[in-house]
Order: sequence, then C-alpha cells, then structure tokens
Amino acid sequence: MKIAIIGSTGMAGRAVYKEALIRGHQVTGFVRNPERAVKLLGKGNFIKKSIYQIASVNLADFDVVINAFANHENPIENFDALAHLLRVARGLKTRFIFLLGAASLERQDGKMLLDSLSELPNNEAWIREPRYGIDELYVLQHDNEGVNWTAISPQQDFLNGPKSEYITGRNNLIYAADGKSHISTGNMATAILNEIEEPRFINQRFTVGDK
Repeated sequence: MKIAIIGSTGMAGRAVYKEALIRGHQVTGFVRNPERAVKLLGKGNFIKKSIYQIASVNLADFDVVINAFANHENPIENFDALAHLLRVARGLKTRFIFLLGAASLERQDGKMLLDSLSELPNNEAWIREPRYGIDELYVLQHDNEGVNWTAISPQQDFLNGPKSEYITGRNNLIYAADGKSHISTGNMATAILNEIEEPRFINQRFTVGDK
C-alpha cells in the first residue's frame, strides 16, 4: 500500500515508519525538516510541508494517511491539526488513521483517565494536552462526514520500546502483567499496521496495551 505518515520524525511516527517499511509498503513522510528525517530514518521519500500546508491533492493518491503529529509544548496545535486534516480528508477515498491521547480512556471505576490527571497537584504545566485530547476525540466522532477514519489511543504511559505482545481494547485502560497501563512504540506501530492491513475499527477509536 501507499502510506503517508504526517509527523514521521516523532516518537510514534518513527516507529510506524519503520514498521511500514519492514512490511514492504511504499512509505512517504510529511516533515518540516527533511534533513533531520534522513538522519533519524535513513534515506527515504520525504516531502517538506507543515501540516497546514497539506491539501487534499497531496493525499488523494495514498491508500492510508497516518497522523502522528504531536506538539507537546503547545497542545492546541494538535487539535487544530486534526481539524485541518478532517477538512482535507472530506470526500477522499484515502483512509485516515489518527493517533490520539489516552485521557479519554476509562478507568476500572468507569471514570476517565483525565479525572485522575486533573486531581494531581501542580498539573498546570501539562494538563492542557490531555484536555485538548478529549476535544480531539469528540470532534473526530461528531464531525466526520465524508471521512474514512480510524483513531487509536495509547495507554497511560507511552514509551519507546520494542514490539512484543499486546492486548486490544475499545475505550478502556489496559493493565499489563506488571499491573501498569503502558504501551511500547513497537507494539503501537504493530497494531497500527495490523489495522491497516486487516481493518477492524472503521470509523471507530480503539486502543492497545502491552500484555
């Protein structure tokens, strides 16, 4: 398949890019700095564009577009980027995969992870990102007319690491054998490529956690 990855030099994007290449897909990265992309990922097909410069014509020939864009310092950019891509995606046959946050996942007591995060002291510096993540999911679920989409959320901890075994869920936190909620980049990338090759969650959000 022809796969485009927006944000292919980020933590998640790099893992997905490498996994897609291993599986023999034709992969293109949309990046702001192609030189940095080559240093991180080796020689490849990289297109220099900011996410807001990407138009429908740039994505129409791809089978799948994966949005791995993330701005942790100014998280409203994540919301704006998703809204822009929804406008770009309308009417295209291309399938869009959106990487979201974990804040909207449900704890064992039925409350959202965001509820726990909001109770932590001194959270002013970072709480905006999970709050905007809730808004991203809402917009994706309610303003998706004409868009072929799937969303995936990590777990409470999203860490660099190899692929191993993972568990698939829908809207809940998943606890690994160590009793903690986490997913490695390797397992996340594997889950995304598995979903691309064998779709199960069309127009739905799902999540994966380390086993």
